[in-house]
Amino acid sequence: MKKMFTILVALIFSSLAFAEGGHLIIAMNGKSEPANLDSQLDPYDSAKVLNNFVADRLVFINPNGAKYEPHLAKNWEISSNNLTWTFTLREDVKFHDGTNFNAEAVKYNIERILNPDSGSGEAAAEFGNLESIEVVGEYQLKITHSKPFANFLQTLATQLVIWSPKALKENSVSEFSNKLIGTGPFTLEEWVPNNYAKFKKWPEYNWGPSIQQNKGPVKLEMITVKFIDEEMVRGTIVSTGEANLIWDTPAQFVSQYEGDPTYEVISGFQAGTGMQYVMNVTKAPLDNILIRKAIRYATNQKALNDLVYEGRYLPMNGPLNSVHTCFNSAIENRYEYDLDKAKMLIEEAGYKDKDGDGIYESYGVAGMKDGTPLQVLWTALSRQAKGEALQAQLRMAGIDLKLEIVPGPVQLERAQKKTFDLMYERQRVPVPDVLHLVYHSGNTGPGGWAWTGFEDQNLDEILVEMKNTVVPSKACDLAKQAQNIIQENAIQLPTMGQAMIYVHNTSVKNFQLGAQGGWFYVYNTYIE
Repeated sequence: MKKMFTILVALIFSSLAFAEGGHLIIAMNGKSEPANLDSQLDPYDSAKVLNNFVADRLVFINPNGAKYEPHLAKNWEISSNNLTWTFTLREDVKFHDGTNFNAEAVKYNIERILNPDSGSGEAAAEFGNLESIEVVGEYQLKITHSKPFANFLQTLATQLVIWSPKALKENSVSEFSNKLIGTGPFTLEEWVPNNYAKFKKWPEYNWGPSIQQNKGPVKLEMITVKFIDEEMVRGTIVSTGEANLIWDTPAQFVSQYEGDPTYEVISGFQAGTGMQYVMNVTKAPLDNILIRKAIRYATNQKALNDLVYEGRYLPMNGPLNSVHTCFNSAIENRYEYDLDKAKMLIEEAGYKDKDGDGIYESYGVAGMKDGTPLQVLWTALSRQAKGEALQAQLRMAGIDLKLEIVPGPVQLERAQKKTFDLMYERQRVPVPDVLHLVYHSGNTGPGGWAWTGFEDQNLDEILVEMKNTVVPSKACDLAKQAQNIIQENAIQLPTMGQAMIYVHNTSVKNFQLGAQGGWFYVYNTYIE
């Protein structure tokens, strides 16, 4: 009897040890925490990734091959003139509040994004020249554009999460951000800003995308996302057991996990603008193209990468990084590191170092008092170490770079009021439309991402033609023309393409990166 009891206990503990479920605790960069968890309103990718837990999209991008696949939309077709998309939707989907998902719900969510009062500037800009949304049946709708919009599926797969219209109507913006009533595999249990967000498995989920191996509810019981500002804490938290996954691992901590069989290190790169800093051309000193070009020549990208990120990031020297399908390699050597060239341009612009302190001062520069030091304000959400490294490099050229770290809402306010010089702006978008988003002068309003203040009719015309082109190769050709104009006018400072590095202990099973390295999925994940 005692022997049988011992065997029974062993079997119970064995089954518990290998049970597929568990609590995934994610350590996330606190400086990337969204101000609003609703990604229809908050422009940062972190909100979109968190929304993957609680919401679904019409279209899913399969990480294996980056192909568009049906999700809440069963299928779609496009008219012969490339203007009207007809979507047929799933009929078995419900929101967390029990209401039905249908064509009216999709229409309501799109119209919410397009409503200027919603403040959904980035998302709205990605819907193209949308002319009408027509519900033609409970589970079918037609969406028509006035001009062809080749990247519409990308928009539906990234910008359009579907929320319960009933919940949106019953709650204010701030109230809804604490509820997030979607159709996804988890429900939002609690969000404590600057601390954590907690998500609980929804047992009624039964419509996962193609990558979900077993249909029905997901395996994980709970997800807690901890927002951690301090790199030292975040970089070591898996080793201390306080989390089992790090999202955006600081590069300097990765080596302690590499080669250790109890951890797995996963890296992904994100096509888009990379970690760039846009230049405000509407005010001194960066209204002068000579100073903008001097900054480009004075920046040593490789040295930054080696010093701050152990060389783990992608080198980058233009408006798009090298993993983007429309990357223009012909312009990447336009501003090779040349300190003497940088100083020559600064002096040509009317600056001299008369007091011998190593920093140039203005003399005869329009709009600036003689003797004013050449100062540039660097504004970012994080990455103080990179700022300090860049500060040291620019000082060698006689430029005094002042550093400030601000939260996302302050960054957006500075962008709208143009009270910045050099400011961090990154877009993780793998299609050429990203250039329209960031550089078309029409995208300067609230929620828009064209922050530089640069206006060029030729550039705008190229970007519009690119956005309306349905032939990918032609769109890329136009994107390369646009990159050339952006590069020649030096309206951004590229630094490098970030490696999104994840570290988890080996108890985390089936963690999966998305087609873009900054996205991940937990449809099959469990804790062993």
